[in-house]
Amino acid sequence: MTKKLVLFLLLTLALNSFGQGVRIDTLLFSGSKIQNEFPVVTLKFPIVKTGTFEIDTLINEDIKNRFTANEFMNLPTDLALVKWADDSIVYLDFEVTYNKNELVSLNISAEGCGANCTMWTSYFTYSTKTGTFVAIDEIVTLTDAFRRDVIFDKDQQYDKQKKELKDMLDDSNSGLDAQTYSWVLENYETCKKDFTISEFALYEDHLEFIHECHLPRAIRSLSPIITLKYNYDMLKHLLIKPLY
Repeated sequence: MTKKLVLFLLLTLALNSFGQGVRIDTLLFSGSKIQNEFPVVTLKFPIVKTGTFEIDTLINEDIKNRFTANEFMNLPTDLALVKWADDSIVYLDFEVTYNKNELVSLNISAEGCGANCTMWTSYFTYSTKTGTFVAIDEIVTLTDAFRRDVIFDKDQQYDKQKKELKDMLDDSNSGLDAQTYSWVLENYETCKKDFTISEFALYEDHLEFIHECHLPRAIRSLSPIITLKYNYDMLKHLLIKPLY
């Protein structure tokens, strides 16, 4: 199918607002219908409004370029997304998780389908004062001890997930066969090895390091759930920016 997605509405009212004059509007456009396998849905993309044109431009251009891998740097956000989504994107939505202390943190989730379907989420944090993308080392001091703690937490959770998977294999009523077990375990090991302390999200009372292991659609229900959350109170001696 070559039918392009059609932009039909840009909301001018904030759908996600946490005060301080910064709001997040929603760019809406219709999704594609791929070989009658997926219903047409409305795709949603964030537009940050700080009240300052220059700051808004910096943030929204950067979100668009990062999310589309700099593929449409010379196009405005609406046209860039229409071309990027084309006939392959069946889901697109976002969530604002933090919006105060001159910082906004949000994530954008998408699913694209071709021969196979792939789902992913990208995370973004910006200074609403300067319009710049904020990296983790601008939020918290990553000491060697803290890095070891995060890696330890991640590894412990993977050990638990693998044990639960083995228990499923040993349970004749679970429906998990040896071949699928090996396939899932291989994906677990790859995800565990590929983890880096870089992507993060801010929330009202905690920081979360992002580790998502997206398994193929056929085994997606067995995706590991790894949660690396750290309360601001616990991190107060490491925080560079005030968050609470």
